[in-house]
Amino acid sequence: MLALLAIASLSVCTVEDARYRMRTAPDIVATFHDVEKGRDWPSRIALDIHVGASGRDYWFLPWNGGTDGLAHLASTTDVRSASWRPPSPDDGKERPIGDIDYIGTDASYHVYEGVPVRNGVAPAHMLMPNLGDVLWHLTPPDKRDAAPKQFFDLVGCSKSK
Repeated sequence: MLALLAIASLSVCTVEDARYRMRTAPDIVATFHDVEKGRDWPSRIALDIHVGASGRDYWFLPWNGGTDGLAHLASTTDVRSASWRPPSPDDGKERPIGDIDYIGTDASYHVYEGVPVRNGVAPAHMLMPNLGDVLWHLTPPDKRDAAPKQFFDLVGCSKSK
């Protein structure tokens, strides 16, 4: 019974309060953070993927692919930095490791349309199928990280991360 209550409480979690862990690589965690800068990025959140093995963080801004109906994440620098500015949506040069694909689902793996947005319901699961390729091939050889092609699962919901 308590397990069902815990799962139910996670189902109403907002995106910016959600905490995720990669299913088969639990040292890779993901959290969303509020961002205010830039009307070109209407979700008003950024995703931080932290790789525990290296201690590195990778930052992404969600964006919808337009008429193709696909969702993506554009890499950016640390949004917590005082000097951070959002990249131009049309300039790939401002994206340190390019873009990755994004799929969010509910607890039954029904796919959500679009990207997460601030104050929206947190997906129960997230998949970024090309995350591992990007972390390995688009980073300098001495700063490569490995990530399996696997789901991130919602593991917590808290206003204090």
